[in-house]
Amino acid sequence: MDNKKYNVTILQTQASESVSSQLSKLFKIPSEKAQQILQKESFIIKKATDKNTAEKFHKAITAAGVNCQISEISEEETALPEIEEIENIAKVKPLTDITQPDITPLHKENVNLSLEAEPLKTDNQPGEAPKINDISPENFCPECGTIRASADSVCIHCGYDPQELKKNKTKTILIRAGIIVLLLAIGIGIGFPFYQQYAKRAQIQEDLTLAFDTRNKVTEFIQETNFWPNQNIDADLDKRISNRTLKSVIVGNNAVITATIYGHAIDGTEQTLIFTPNILKGRIVWNCLKGTLKEEYRPEICITHNPQE
Repeated sequence: MDNKKYNVTILQTQASESVSSQLSKLFKIPSEKAQQILQKESFIIKKATDKNTAEKFHKAITAAGVNCQISEISEEETALPEIEEIENIAKVKPLTDITQPDITPLHKENVNLSLEAEPLKTDNQPGEAPKINDISPENFCPECGTIRASADSVCIHCGYDPQELKKNKTKTILIRAGIIVLLLAIGIGIGFPFYQQYAKRAQIQEDLTLAFDTRNKVTEFIQETNFWPNQNIDADLDKRISNRTLKSVIVGNNAVITATIYGHAIDGTEQTLIFTPNILKGRIVWNCLKGTLKEEYRPEICITHNPQE
């Protein structure tokens, strides 16, 4: 049986990226560490191992493209150092005696932490050291640290009163809540009319798409028949055209379209938006600047002077 020990040494190798990467994966070390090993003149990667293990390391390392060698360790290198025997062992007293406490109390008097004059009662057995009953942390005054009879007691030293403190906190919370509610009410009172106005305008402009759809159908009808209708039926439209906001959309003389908006949808009075057709360079264009509808409710194209086709 071979009891000899061997070292596996990596010799300096050109540290290409692929070689250092393979060495890094082989020994699960960072790529930078692998490059440093390859740049050294020699690096013992495995110390004092048996021959079979050394050969396995050698085979794997050389397969990765790294220069490697196996060297036998001499007996002098592997021999354990001899320990010189000490003939006379002096008896040294230990620095501390583990059987004794580190600190010796100056006195053994019972400490009475109670607010009452009578001595503190304990559950001590005869011969046992006196014990002090645990005091709840809540019994200490948060202001000055004096021990109180209970967590709800008034401190006799600084006058701290937990009940009064709770009342003050409750008052503060109620006052803050009232201020928040008041601010919300003011905000709602100011903002709600603006929201109503915005919602009303958005609804009217959305429902006016029905009038624009009617305008587009009349345009197609004129282009196909070269006839300018004077009523809904002339343009193959329904006699009654309406929705939640528009009371009616009516085609009149020379294809003029009048969209009437319900009074309850605006300010209590019915208002109109009129679409007037014209011929421009052989094409039909529409103007929707006429009518009694307020400008704030009109679509953008019915405010400017740009006619829509």
